[in-house]
Amino acid sequence: MALQTIYSMNQPAGYPGMSANMEEWNGLTKTATATIAFGAPVQRSGDKGCSPLTSGEFIGLAIAHHVITSTNADSYGQYDNVPVADEGVYFGLAGAAITAGAALNWDSANGKWTTAAVAGAIYAVPGAEADTAASGNNAIFKVRLRRVPS
Repeated sequence: MALQTIYSMNQPAGYPGMSANMEEWNGLTKTATATIAFGAPVQRSGDKGCSPLTSGEFIGLAIAHHVITSTNADSYGQYDNVPVADEGVYFGLAGAAITAGAALNWDSANGKWTTAAVAGAIYAVPGAEADTAASGNNAIFKVRLRRVPS
């Protein structure tokens, strides 16, 4: 997390990668083979690793952790242990307005969730849907992951 120097009267409901409630969830640990932002979907990278989702097999999203390093605020660096959720409800960052219940894809160029069609830097995330609506770009909303076996 970035160093906070300004304080608002009300805290936000959550931040990307933070668990949104206490519903059943499942997580596993992988080793980052590249920098992975909190709340970003990840793919398998070798036997025990993970990397940001591109064209590989979606295995879950990077659960946020209150770990501050000098180089990787709000993300995991290469060789960090990454908690990966493959089901549950987590906060995410929207790239545009999103309707509750909409199927979600990942825009890797902007690092945000989207309902735009899969093309270019936008990748499919099987089993991901908007649990709540997002009002627009940079809005925090809830992402529901439903386990989809590969």
